[in-house]
Amino acid sequence: MKVPRAAGWCAATFAFFAVVVPSRARADDAACIAASETEATLQKHVKFHEALKQLAVCADPSCPAEVTAECTQRIARINAAMPTVILAAADEKGNDLVAVNVALDGAELTGTLDGRALSIDPGSHVLRFEAPGKAPLEKTLVLLEAEKDRHFNVVLGPPGAALTATTSPGESASVTETPPGSWSTRKTLAIVAGGVGLVGVGVGAAFGLTAISDWSAAKNDCNTTSCSSASRVRGEAEHDSAVTAGNVSTVSFVVGAAGLAGGALLWLLSPSGEHSRPASASSSAFRFEPTMTTRGGGMTMTGSFE
Repeated sequence: MKVPRAAGWCAATFAFFAVVVPSRARADDAACIAASETEATLQKHVKFHEALKQLAVCADPSCPAEVTAECTQRIARINAAMPTVILAAADEKGNDLVAVNVALDGAELTGTLDGRALSIDPGSHVLRFEAPGKAPLEKTLVLLEAEKDRHFNVVLGPPGAALTATTSPGESASVTETPPGSWSTRKTLAIVAGGVGLVGVGVGAAFGLTAISDWSAAKNDCNTTSCSSASRVRGEAEHDSAVTAGNVSTVSFVVGAAGLAGGALLWLLSPSGEHSRPASASSSAFRFEPTMTTRGGGMTMTGSFE
C-alpha cells in the first residue's frame, strides 16, 4: 500500500521527537545530578557561595522532583550557616565614609558601605579598605559558621596617620602606620647616655676639687717642718678623705667619659630614615657598672642593640 506523502512526513516528525526529546531530558537530569554532587564537594571545602551557584542549577523545577527537593533543602541550610558582616568606615573626625572600596582576599567585595549586611564564606579573610585621600587599611578577619550581622568598623586617616579597626563590642584591634623620620630609638638612647656622661663628668669634677682641697689641708696640717700629734691625726683624716674623694672622682670621670662616648657612638650609628619605635619595643639595652679597687676605680659598660 502506498503511504501518502503527508502521512510519511508526520510519521518522521513523530519519530524525531520520540528520539530527541527523551535524550534531552536525560541530559538535563545528568546536569542536575552533577550540580548536586559538585555542590557537596564545595560545601565540604567551605565554599558556600560557589555551592549556592550549583544548588541553583539542581533546584530548578525542570530537574527531577527528588533532586529539586534535596537541593532546595541544602540552599536553606547553607543560607543559615553563611556568616554575614556589616562593614562601616569613618574618618579621623568621626564622619561616616560611604565611598569605600573593600577587597576580600584580593578580589573586589563592594565599592560602597551603605550599612547592608554582606555574606562571606566562613574562615580567615583579609579585608582591604581604600578611600580617596585616606591611607589604606588591611585587616584579617575570621568568620564563624552561622555568625550573623557581625559589626566591623574601621577608621581611615590621611596617609601616615594612625589607623584603627574595631569589630564587635569587646573586640578591638589597631594598626599604626608611622611615617619615616629623622628620629629613632637609638638617638633617644644616645641622648640618655650623653646625659649620664655629663652628670658623671660633673660629679667627677666636684669630687676632684674636694680631693685637692683635702690633700692641701693635710699637707698644711702636717708638713716636713711641723707636725704635732693633733695635727697628725687631723692630717691623716684629711688624707683619707682626699683619697676617697679622688677615687669617687676617678670613677665619675670614667663613667662620664664612657657615657659621652657611648652616646656619640649611638648617635652616629642611628640611620636618619629609621622608623620611630617606642623605647619599650626596642631590644636595645645598656648597663653601666662602676668598679672600685684599692688603687682607684673604673666603669664597665655592657649592652646590645639592634
